[in-house]
Formats: sequence, C-alpha cells, structure tokens
Amino acid sequence: MAGPPAALLPLVLQLTSVAVASATDGGGVILPEPPGLADIQDYQQQAPARSSSHAGAPREQWRPLEARLERLEAQMMELREQNKELQARVRQLESCECRPASPQCWGLGRAWPEGARWEPDTCTACVCQDGTVHCDPKPDLPHCHGCSHNGQTYGNGETFSPDACTTCHCLEGTIKCTQKPCPRGPCPEPGTCCPHCEPGCPGGHRDGETWQPEPCVICTCQAGTVRCQGPSCAELNCLESYTPPGECCPVCRPGCEYEGRPYEEGANFLSSADPCLQCSCLRSLVRCAPIKCPPSPCPEPVLRPGHCCPTCQGCTEAGSRWDHGQEWTAPGDPCRICRCLEGHIQCHQRECSSLCPYPARPRPGTCCPLCDGCFLNGREYRSGEPVGSGDPCSRCHCANGSVQCEPLPCPPVPCRHPGRIPGQCCPVCDGCEYQGHQYQSEETFRLQERGRCIRCSCQAGEVSCEEQACPVAPCTLPDSGPQLCPAPLAAACVLDGEEFAEGVQWEPDGQPCTACSCHDGVPMCGAVLCSPPPCQHPTQLPGACCPSCESCTYHGQVYANGRNFTDADSPCHACRCEAGTVRCSLVDCPPTTCARPQSGPDQCCPRCPGTFMHELLDCPPSEAYTHASDCILEEQVFVDGESFSHPRDPCQECRCQEGHAHCQPRACPRAPCAHPLPGTCCQNDCNGCAFGGKEYPNGADFPHPSDPCRQCRCLSGSVQCLSRRCPPLPCPEPVLLPGECCPQCPATSSGCPRPGGGVPARHLEHFSQPDDPCRRCLCLDGSVSCQRLPCPPAPCSHPRQGPCCPSCDGCLYQGKDFASGERFPSPTASCHVCLCWEGSVSCEPRACAPAQCPFPARGDCCPACDGCEYLGESYLSGQEFPDPREPCNLCTCLGGFVTCGRQPCEPLGCSHPLTPAGHCCPTCQGCLYHGVTAAHGETLPDPLDPSCSLCTCQEGSVRCQKKPCPPALCPHPSPGPCFCPVCHSCLTQGQEHQDGAEFEGPPGSCEWCRCQAGQVSCVRLQCPPLSCPLQVTEQGGCCPRCRGCLAHGEEHPEGSSWVHPQSPCSSCVCHEGVVTCARVQCVSSCAQPHRGPSDCCPRCSDCEHEGRKYEPGESFQPGADPCEVCICELQPEGPPSLQCHRRQCPSLVGCPASQLLPPGPQHCCPTCAQALSNCTEGLLGSEVAPPDPCYTCQCQDLTWLCIHQACPELSCPPSERHTPPGSCCPECRECVVEAEGRRAAHGESWRDPSNACITCACHRGRVECHLEECPALSCPQGWAKVREAGSCCERCQAPAQSCAHEGRAVASGERWAVDVCTTCSCVAGTVRCQSQRCPPLSCGPVSAASRAVG
Repeated sequence: MAGPPAALLPLVLQLTSVAVASATDGGGVILPEPPGLADIQDYQQQAPARSSSHAGAPREQWRPLEARLERLEAQMMELREQNKELQARVRQLESCECRPASPQCWGLGRAWPEGARWEPDTCTACVCQDGTVHCDPKPDLPHCHGCSHNGQTYGNGETFSPDACTTCHCLEGTIKCTQKPCPRGPCPEPGTCCPHCEPGCPGGHRDGETWQPEPCVICTCQAGTVRCQGPSCAELNCLESYTPPGECCPVCRPGCEYEGRPYEEGANFLSSADPCLQCSCLRSLVRCAPIKCPPSPCPEPVLRPGHCCPTCQGCTEAGSRWDHGQEWTAPGDPCRICRCLEGHIQCHQRECSSLCPYPARPRPGTCCPLCDGCFLNGREYRSGEPVGSGDPCSRCHCANGSVQCEPLPCPPVPCRHPGRIPGQCCPVCDGCEYQGHQYQSEETFRLQERGRCIRCSCQAGEVSCEEQACPVAPCTLPDSGPQLCPAPLAAACVLDGEEFAEGVQWEPDGQPCTACSCHDGVPMCGAVLCSPPPCQHPTQLPGACCPSCESCTYHGQVYANGRNFTDADSPCHACRCEAGTVRCSLVDCPPTTCARPQSGPDQCCPRCPGTFMHELLDCPPSEAYTHASDCILEEQVFVDGESFSHPRDPCQECRCQEGHAHCQPRACPRAPCAHPLPGTCCQNDCNGCAFGGKEYPNGADFPHPSDPCRQCRCLSGSVQCLSRRCPPLPCPEPVLLPGECCPQCPATSSGCPRPGGGVPARHLEHFSQPDDPCRRCLCLDGSVSCQRLPCPPAPCSHPRQGPCCPSCDGCLYQGKDFASGERFPSPTASCHVCLCWEGSVSCEPRACAPAQCPFPARGDCCPACDGCEYLGESYLSGQEFPDPREPCNLCTCLGGFVTCGRQPCEPLGCSHPLTPAGHCCPTCQGCLYHGVTAAHGETLPDPLDPSCSLCTCQEGSVRCQKKPCPPALCPHPSPGPCFCPVCHSCLTQGQEHQDGAEFEGPPGSCEWCRCQAGQVSCVRLQCPPLSCPLQVTEQGGCCPRCRGCLAHGEEHPEGSSWVHPQSPCSSCVCHEGVVTCARVQCVSSCAQPHRGPSDCCPRCSDCEHEGRKYEPGESFQPGADPCEVCICELQPEGPPSLQCHRRQCPSLVGCPASQLLPPGPQHCCPTCAQALSNCTEGLLGSEVAPPDPCYTCQCQDLTWLCIHQACPELSCPPSERHTPPGSCCPECRECVVEAEGRRAAHGESWRDPSNACITCACHRGRVECHLEECPALSCPQGWAKVREAGSCCERCQAPAQSCAHEGRAVASGERWAVDVCTTCSCVAGTVRCQSQRCPPLSCGPVSAASRAVG
C-alpha cells in the first residue's frame, strides 16, 4: 500500500476539480486560490520519489497536509453555499422582462398606439410598428393598384396632365379628366387652351368689377374704361352736421335745441311752455306728445299749479303737511297711527301682537308692551319675581311676560278616597271624596244605581258599599210620583221629562254652562261660575263650559300637554305645553360644518347646503356626525347630549351621545284617563273616549254598547255610565214591557187639543201655534205649556225682521228693505253707492272711470271732458282765454284738453328786436342783444367780448366788428389779448403751447415737437421692438402693438380660449392670429357621471381622482393621453364637480405638410416649423383649406376663422366606414336599410314599402328620404279616383270598361301575370303591362356556369 499519502491524493484531486467547476459554473464568481494549493501540486509531482525514499517515515509527517486539506474542505463547503444563493438570484433575474414603453405613430392628424391599423383611404391600409407608420395598398382590391392611360401607368390617387389643357386624376382604377378653367379678364396673348379673351381694364381688373381705390371713391371697369365717382350722401334734416372719421357722408351732430335750451341725444324732457307736453330728442329732432295721465287712486283728484296731471289732495294739520296715503304716528300718542286720505285724516290705534299673556307695560315713547316682565292686577313684576295667585295651594312667579304656577307638593296618603277639607291644599284621610261628593268620616250615605239601593259608609278615607233590600209595595208621593226606595230617599225632581234624585247635580243636555241640582223635589238651575284655571294658556274644549288646563291654546292653535312645538310667529322660539301653560325659550342653534351656511324662510338656524357629512362618509345617516361631539340625522345637526324626536318618525326618541344618534321607540306615559283616544304615537289623548270599540268626542252622550238601559257620557277620556232615569207615571200600576227600560202606564196618556182644530197633540209632543209661530208648546198629559222662542243675536249690522227673529237674508237700511247682494244709491250721501250683503250694509264713494282728458271739468259726481278746469278755473269747451301764468299766451279749451301758445305777432325785418315794457310783441325801434338794450344808432362794447369788439344798433339789428391786430414777427405765434398773434408761445394745429413745452406732432405724423421762442421743431418717435409675429397699428397711432384674434366682433388675446357665442357646447382658441372653433369632446373619468340641464359634458360629483382631492380651479391629466384634461369647477349650487374633455388643437393654416411637426412627449397638438399664414386685407373673404380636412378657414377681420365641419349620421356599422383622402367625414360604400333588413348601393333609390309617397336614396352611406306631394285631383262626373299599387298619387278612372287580351275579355281592374317578370292589368279598357328590371350581377365564371346549368 502506498500509505496515507496514497489515500489523500484522490481526495485532493476531487476537491480541486469541484472547486474549479464551481468557480466556472457559478455565474462569474472567482475565488482566490486556496492556501497551500501550490504545495499540493508540487507534492503531487514529487510524490513517487518521496514515496520510494520515505516509505517508512513516521505518520506525523502527514499531519500538516491533513490540516490544510481540512481547511480546504471547509472553504469548498462555504463556496457551495454561496453558489446556491447566487444561482437563486440569477433565476429570479431571468424571470423578469425589460419592456420598453410602447411607441406611438402619427397619422391623419392624431396619435396611433403600437399595433393600431387604419385606412387613410379606401385603397391603403396602414399599421403602426415600432413607432413607424407602414402603409401598403390593399392586395384584395384590383382597382386600387393604379390606372393605365395611353400606355402610361399611374398610381392610385396620382394626378397627371396628358396635354396642356387637361388634368386627369387616377382614383380606384378609374381616370377622371377635366379641362383647365380659362381665366376671366384681359390676357396679352391668347394661349392654346384659352384662345379668347374678355376685355378688361388696366391693373388686372375684369369687366364689370367694382373696387375702392380710396375710402370715399368707387370705381367700375366698363368696356375697358375705368369710371370712378364719389359717394352719394342723403340729404340731412338737422341744425348741425359733421363727417365722422373713416366715413364718407356727413351725419347729424347728436343733440337738439328747443325753446332756447340744448338737450342731449335721447333726452326726455317737459316743455317749459306747456308742462303737459312730453318731448324727446331723437336724431337731432324734437318730438312732443301730450302726457297721458295715469288713473288716480282717489275719486276726487286735485290739479296743482305747475302740474299737468291731477293728484290726490293732501292733508294739513298743526303746520305739518302729508301726501295722500302717507302714514305717521300722532305726536304725544305713540299708539295712534294716522293716515291722509284725500284731505281727510283718519287715525286708529296700533294693534300690538304679543308673544306672552301678561306683558310688561311699554317703555316711554313706545306703544307695544314687552315680554321682559309682567303686568298683573295693576302691578309690575320683574321676570323671576313671585306673583300672588289667590290660590294658597299653588306658587307662581313671573317668567318673561308669563305667569308660571306650580302646585304645592302633597305627601302620599294611605287611603283610596281621601277627602278635602276647606282651607287645606292637600287631601287627607279624615274624610272621603266619592263620585264627586265630599263625605265626613263615619258618615253613611245612599246611592241608587239601576233601580237598586246602595248603602255606603266613609271610614278614614275608605268607602265601603252594600246593597239594601227594598220593599215590594211602592210608596205614593203626590209631588214626585212613585219611588222605589223607602223614606230615607228624598223626593225626586223632573226636568224636561227626566227624573233626578234629591241632592243630585247635573248638566242639562246641550247646555254645558248650566248647572242644576235637585232640592226638595224642585230643580234649581243656574249659570256655572268658572274659577280661574291654574294655568296661563287654558283650552275651551268643545261641549265644556269652563276652560281647562288639559291642553294649551297658544296663538289660536291647540297643543296637547307635553308637546314641543315652534312658535309660528317667531321660528327662533322653541315652546312646550305643560299643564296648560306654554313656556318658550330661544333656540340654541348648533354649530354648522360649512363655511357658508344658509337660512331659508321660516327657518331659524342656518344649515349647510348640498351634501351632508353622511353622504361624504361611508356610514349610515343615523350615525353620521360633524365632528367629535355633534350628530347629523336626516340633514339636521344636534348638539351632544341633546334629546330630540326623530325628524321623520315622531314616535322615536333619539339622543346624541359623542357624535352618535341613538334612537328607540318612545315610551308611552300612562294616560291620566281610563279610556283615552289613540294619539300620534301613544293611546293617551284624553280629548275624547275610546269605549266599546268606538271613538266618541268629549262631552258626547251615547248608549251603553251592551246594556240598552244605561246611558253613557264621555268626560275628558273617562266614561260615566248611569241608568236611564224613568219619568214619573201617573198610573198606580205601571207595566214593564219586554225590551224596555222604563215601565209604562197600561192606558194611553191623554193628548192635547191643537189650536185651530186638527189632530190632537200626543203626550210629550212639541208643536207650534198657527197664529204665533214664534212660540213653542209642549203637551204634558192633556195640559199645554207654551213659551216664546229665544232669538239669538243677529251676526249682521242691518238685519231685516223675519217671521220670528231678525234675519240676515236681507237688509233694513234707513227704513227700506233690500235683498242680499242688491246695490242702491246711498240715501244719506250723494255720489255714494251702498251694497247689502248678508244683512250688513257698506257704502263707498261711486267709482268713477278715469277721464280721457288731462283737464276734465267737475261733474255732478265724476269728472267729465265736456269742459276744462285749468289752474283752478273752469272753462267751456271751445273757449279761448289768456294764460293765467303768462299774459302774452293764449289758451284754448277743447274737450278737456288745454293748449296754450304765444299770441301771434307780426313778422319783423330786424334780427335783434326790442319788446317794450307792457307789450307782448317786439319792435325794431331799438335793439336787445344778449340782455343789453340799445337805442337806434347807439354804439356799445360787445357784451360777449367787451374789450375786443364794438357793436352798433341799426333799426333793430346789431352788427359787431373786432378791433384790428398788429402783425406778428415769428412764424408760429400764439393768440394773445383779443386773439391777436404774439410771439411768447407757439400756435400749431389750433392749439397754443407755452415756450419750452413739448407736445405730440400732427395726428399720424409720429413726431414729438418742442416750442422755443415761437419756433416749432419736431423729431420722429422711435417705437420699441415687439416679439409677437402679428402686429397692428391703430388708426391715428404711431407704434404697432401685438394683436390677438378678432372673432364675433371681439378681440381675444393670443393663447386664450372662450365659448362660442352661438353654440354653448363649442369652444374657440386663438393661436398666432388663427381662431379655431369646434365642439367640445367629452371624456368621462368616473363610473357614474351626471349631466345637468346646462352642461355640455357629464360631471363627476366630487373633485377626487385616484385618491387625490383637487381644489376648484386645479386641472390634471387623467390618463396617459396628453390631450385629455380634467378641471375642478365651482357650481352655482352644491359642491364643486369634475368635468373632463379633450384639448382642442389650433388649425395650422398655410403650413405645408413637410413642415408639420408631431407633438412631443406630454404634448397634445402638432406644431408648424414655420410661421403661419396671415389674414391680410387682400385675403378678406377668401377661404383656405388647413392640413386638417375637418376644418374650413375663412379670412374675416384680419383673422383666420376656422370652423369644425359637422359630419352626418351614417347607416352602416363603424367597421365598414372609411374616410376618403382629403375628407373629414367617413363614408360608406352602401347603406343599411334597417326597416327592410337589406343593403342599398350608393346612388340607388327606392320607395318606402309602407308608404308609396316616400322616396329614399343612398348617398355614400347616408339614407335621404323625400315625401312626394300629390296635386289636387278633379275627376269628371262618373269617374272614380283610384291609386295603383306602388304609386303615391291617385288618378281618375273611367267607368268600368273591359279589355280584350289574347282573345278573351278581362274585367276592368283585373290583374294577371304573363310570366314571372311581367304583370298586366286592365285600366279603363286599356291593357297595361309592367316588367320587373333585374339589377346587374357581378359573379365569376364558376357562378355564371352554375347558373347556366341550373
């Protein structure tokens, strides 16, 4: 054996190979050479020699090598672990793919994604590959490959000219040629295409052409001669005219002069000579018309001096004056309000409405009381001060104008029927209260119920009762009749046929305010004296006499005890009804959660409009809250800790706790009565009774549901049922019949004779006497008792006498009877008319129709136009009279109209006549010149220029002359005194400039001038450079400015956008002098957008996108398309909303296709590498086609206006549509006729199968239909109107005539088939045949062969 070295060598080689392999396969991982490896290799080479020479060496020589091998093995194990980790990382990286951003292509004016396909025309298909557009002709369309002409081949869409006069175009395999148009106008040498020339004028103008070489000159080319003429101006009718800048004809200077006073254009004024003339200045002419007076609100208006229309007469008192209808407070009495009515003062007391029952007295100087205290029993109480109530058992105090009382607390008693002792407030057990009566302790008393005698006793507040046996034999008492009980019961009382026991108190039927009692067999009745209720707002219940505190009556409304309500007159007061007293307090408004809360009508607290918090948060409304403490429920805010009723369900009681509203069914309190009515939520309404399955109002009497002998009454929710009292019978042995409650006498009671004869009245029957219907009688066992019927007070002021009582069915006025609704003249006041209405008479002045003239005369009652009343004087119609205001004026009255004018004077031949004192007409014996009087031949200084002019009066005319001026010695003198030229300043262009002053030169000269020693020197202005391409110089200006776009009469700055004035859903943009208008393209960015009535695009309800909130005015790009933009906009009502649309790209007018640049990254619109074409004056009215065929551009107002073309609706599906080259709208090769379920080729026409009068045609995929109108048809007598099949209009058909066809007779109107394609009919003796035309077929040879074989 080789020993240990031989065993270690294979292991070393194996480890070395593993290390090398791992270093090679580890993904590029290189480790340093292990320590001692060179020694191992060296040992491997020297191993044989050492083995032979040291075979017997000791084992210790190998230990260093073993240690090194162990270290190498450990390093190799570490290398393996590292390689495993690296290999896992490599596998993870290999699973990832680097995907570059998808490239886009640009074509047809838009961006196409990678892989998209489109057709620029019907013969070309394009695809986007690697960001590059690849377009190829369609291989399956032979006509798209090109055209052949005269041996030459041309591509599809190519244009060529076979000769100088022809232009041809190759399109879809078809060649279309047109002749070149020959120009109109002069040509120096006739050409080969256009051999003839029309005569023209120099300058290139055609024959008949009109142009303007200057603004006010129009030239026309006629037969080679230019004829020019100036403008034709209309004749003006005004005092002064002028020619506006830029115009050719003069116009009237705005304004008028009337009666010596100037007025502006459009002014309205009254004539100073006649205030009844309303004049206006319009187009420098004065037009006057009489004033139409409005109808006067009073019957007797008065005409004031200086006024045209009569007015109502005012009032005067104590040196003060008031107009008609004016109101004021009388001095010294703030509660007295007076009003002026046609000169009469009417005063009345002010009505004060108070929110409290006991308000404090008004403050000094005011009228109405206040609720800050109480005024009771002639004494003032401050709020909170105790108030004496007169009831020792209650304690009251003043509370803001109301008296609030509380009963003194009483301790509980140990008995069931405690009694009340006079002078004490609380019940005690020393007595008993039973069925409304008070009994002393140890007192015995008896009751009677249903014919039984009950014996009861009172013992220390407890009542015990037992039935008492009655004897069989009745006892006879002459006053009260038979009794059922022995002597201890007193005699009974009978009232209205009903019996009442001794000592019983009752209320007669229908008389709730009357109380009766039985004393010694005699009924005694009297009015009920109501004690003041212990509450402030008691309620008078129906059928009750005294008001009770069971509910509250407040401002005419009844509220149940315990009910909360809002004061209708003051919504900021919250009130509550408690024991008949209403307590109100101001509402504490909860804090709002918005910046601008709103308050509506009849609403006290402001609320936030629009969306509430529970709509924004994902929580139910019952748990919505505004912030940490408040709650929101049904869009109402409640404060933390507040208890309230559910806004929609009053039967639920809610409480706000820490921002959460907890609601539960409201607990119903125990009703204070035994048989309450069902209320809103609980059965606790004691204002009626629910008994035996039926409901009864309070105070109603009704029979017992199970015992017909008992009568019940509803008393405030409690039911009291008593046995019916039987009337006393006069017979000794009454008989009780089956089913009856009371016994009856066996014999019939005697009746009573009626006055005047007739059937006698029965016992207990009521009747009236024939001679006195106002008395009512009662038959009682043969005797008659009568009494007069009481008359209720008449509810009218002038009742007439009825049969018994006063009646309101007419009126008795001043001793005369009038029917209701009758009008009659007032017997006491003239010009008054009275009306009788339901017994009351009201009189008012007779209504006069408004006079149709401004100055009517006074008539008997109403003004009339048969004369005039002018300035307090009356005149007859047609009368002339001097003007009271101006003695030189003469007035005429004609039908209520007064016309005044100056007295006519003879015409004079002088310009400044003088009117002597006391005369009306002027003379030429002197002069009146600007207020200065001069005698004939007198010379005086000019009043307008006294220092520079002299005037002379010659026979009524004044002539003035200026003084001569010395000559000036400078070229630009300025005016001095008397407008004489001086050299201290400069006078140029009609303006004076001081020495050394600088000023602008003449208009349009663009010069800056300076005045120095009378000399004017000017230099030209330097304009600053502008960076904008479009510049304009205003008329009269020197330097240009940057111009935007002119559209729709307004100028818009560069880069601005606006809404089209005639299309709210179209927007326009200004770019380099080009206006582009197109309809807004909407984009939706949410799942459920909504569109308002005035919105062009749908909106999203909030300004949130992908988790981010945007403020109003912010915009963003919703996706990868840079042409889409969303804007957060404020709304007139509600929160801001989001609206998205596509950006509008401007039209690049005049930009060649080679200069179009596609949009860069994050840009939407293409641009042009060169400047766009300008709209100049020479191009006005011309049109140009921009690169985008969907736009049409026209030069208007030096601005290119580009409008987007609207495309018609197509019938074919979108997959079959294509857009031809140079077109905007898509087309279809054929139309889809949905009603017939077929297709029609382009140009095909057909009739509607349901209506033969409708003809339709297919035009490039669009179906166009027209309705045929039939002319009026008139047939000869005996002929009939018929309509043939497939025809729209009727025709006249002769009487039936048969036809002969192929030897047989055919009846008129009969149809028959000759073959499968021909149909004949007999029409008025003539045979008419029609063959069906088959459309041309396009089929291959195989199909044709098969058809031929078939």
